[in-house]
Amino acid sequence: MSYSKRFSSKFFTKMLQPAHPANPIRDRANSFQLIFELLDQKEDKNFFIVETGCMRADHGQLAFGDDGASTYIFDDFINFYDGEFYSVDIKQENVDHAQKMVSDKTKVVCSDSVKFLWSLPKEKKIDFLYLDSYDVRRDNPHPSQLHHVKEMCAAIDKLQKGSIICIDDHDAYFTGGKIGKGTYVKDFMDDIGAECIHEDYQIVWVM
Repeated sequence: MSYSKRFSSKFFTKMLQPAHPANPIRDRANSFQLIFELLDQKEDKNFFIVETGCMRADHGQLAFGDDGASTYIFDDFINFYDGEFYSVDIKQENVDHAQKMVSDKTKVVCSDSVKFLWSLPKEKKIDFLYLDSYDVRRDNPHPSQLHHVKEMCAAIDKLQKGSIICIDDHDAYFTGGKIGKGTYVKDFMDDIGAECIHEDYQIVWVM
């Protein structure tokens, strides 16, 4: 079995079911399905995955349909295959919660995400970079959008041909990406010619 098939049977439907009926559907299921299909195709199954902004407890322990529980899912992936998975978050309470929910193969670090990405060794290339730090606000989206550009700047020399980059909450508030975490990064990625393979609630590129 490939991991994409495992994800489809274990998580896909859950990710389209918010905990509360009044909450909107945030479709991370289709973008994750695409990402895992691409990762399945890699010959070397010793993956290096990095996430900024770990899973939190404010929506519940495993809120697949609300915050996505991405840290839990990526830990499941890295145990299905092999490799390393790092998640970084600036709040210690989030780090403590996430670390309790994952295996020893996942390392959750308390740090500023830009500083953490910059400190990674250049020779260690990232297979999948997931950017989900710094919550975006409708009334002032700029700080979050700028922060994610800084993350890309810090990580760019750790990427290689075939690296996958995904930004969550790209279509936050369902404004067509105008108020989302990936708005400025999208402009940058267009300029460097990165291939955008999915744009909806999340946006995904392949280098």
